Amino acid sequence: MVQPLLCVFPYYIAPGGFGARGSGLRGFILPRLTAARRNCYNTVTTANHAEELMNITELRYLVAIMKWGSVSAAAKQLYAAQPNVSKALKNLEEEYGLRIFERSSTGMIPTEQGKRFIRQAQRVLQQVDELKQEAHQQRSCAELRVVLTHATYASYAAVDFLQQAARSEQLRVHIRESGAIEALDFVLRQGYHIALLRYAAEDEDYYLRYCQRHGLRQEPIMEFSYLLLTSQDSPLARRQVRELDELNDYIEVLHGDTHLPGEESTVSRWQVNPNRRIHVYERCSQFSILQNLPTAYMWSSPMPQRALEQYHLALHNCPAQKQQMRDVLVYPEREPLQPEEQLFVQLLHKQADATIKDSGWKKI
Repeated sequence: MVQPLLCVFPYYIAPGGFGARGSGLRGFILPRLTAARRNCYNTVTTANHAEELMNITELRYLVAIMKWGSVSAAAKQLYAAQPNVSKALKNLEEEYGLRIFERSSTGMIPTEQGKRFIRQAQRVLQQVDELKQEAHQQRSCAELRVVLTHATYASYAAVDFLQQAARSEQLRVHIRESGAIEALDFVLRQGYHIALLRYAAEDEDYYLRYCQRHGLRQEPIMEFSYLLLTSQDSPLARRQVRELDELNDYIEVLHGDTHLPGEESTVSRWQVNPNRRIHVYERCSQFSILQNLPTAYMWSSPMPQRALEQYHLALHNCPAQKQQMRDVLVYPEREPLQPEEQLFVQLLHKQADATIKDSGWKKI
């Protein structure tokens, strides 16, 4: 199979070189650039032209000859065949019509033109090496910036990701919990890559329009009705709540960042006593309150059974609670997900599916 030859303005890299998006290499202009090579800018040439184009290996040979003083010494240091090094030097001198070195009994001495040529070659090689190093670091670095709704299965997916990413040489992970509106702001303005939103089904039109207007793709994860979450020692754990007003004497623990713009955070859509509430913004605090306050409860999505056991909690159906909720993943439509992000999304679906299976609820 013929390998394509990558041409990068304003110099050329033959097969076996490198390529990087947004490399920013500029300013290397060789003397006596031929018309054919000027016409090659921003084009892809086949390997049939490789003999006509300078490649990075030739530049390395050239710099090594200057450093070590002879073709034979350069070949030895580079573990290259001496004829290949000699041929590379000859090709460069013929192609650009200049004499790079003077041959003498004491070795190879660069001419004035040769010195200028080699200085430019050294600058290019330095940039090439920096790009290679950066590309290696990117390959060996697991990077993820994600905003999650207050969902236990999502935090489990994040832990699953970290267990796999821990094998990487570098780890740059930012995991934040927030409400849907704040999560959208983190994706659009604060450099986060993906967000898991939770919103009521009746608010879906608002979020659909918002995401379409801002170029965000939506990926459904879960649909559910809220369940009643309490301590296993709560009086509510021993009976079924059929009407919401049965909860008026209990304390509701709720997320403090779930309302829409312009909507009062104190408004209750479910007609439960608004005078007995605790607003908390972090899941572990909520679980601690439920564990230690038997009269407290909160509305929750389905949870993994191991989390319920860990925090000594119980989930109950409540026939009066008919609020349909949706968990939806969003990310910029024009930017493909990176491998680490794809892995996280796969793990998120896996945890959501397992949680739904345990609880008997359904996926969208």
